[in-house]
Amino acid sequence: MGDFLTVMVTALLSGGFAIPTGFLLDMPALATYVAACAGSVVGMVIFAFVGGGLRKWVVRRMKQPEEAQEKVARVLGRWGVRGLGLVGPIFPGVTVSVLAGLAAGVDRNELIKWMTLGIFGLYALYVAGLALLIEITGV
Repeated sequence: MGDFLTVMVTALLSGGFAIPTGFLLDMPALATYVAACAGSVVGMVIFAFVGGGLRKWVVRRMKQPEEAQEKVARVLGRWGVRGLGLVGPIFPGVTVSVLAGLAAGVDRNELIKWMTLGIFGLYALYVAGLALLIEITGV
């Protein structure tokens, strides 16, 4: 149970980095997937609801998030909120994607829906790929 919580908290704080953490802790692939998804979804929902005010503070304090906002606006222009939600969990990450999506004026519920689907789908690919790589290389 401790390893599950470790992976979940790691996912909450850093998203996809939780998956290699789970494998390093010798957790089964399915448990790693569930813990990473749970942590990322919880973190994403927290940032979606707290993110509006936090985004304003970050934009005032730092210049870099404005650049991320421009990149997200380009992604939104090409693929919409679906594209951001389905690609964002891996690059640039759950937290940045949520904050940038909110900054670009995306509907919060729509963003949560597509980010959740992105987390489940991309993390499944990530876990399966890493498990296969470990199986092939015998690491």
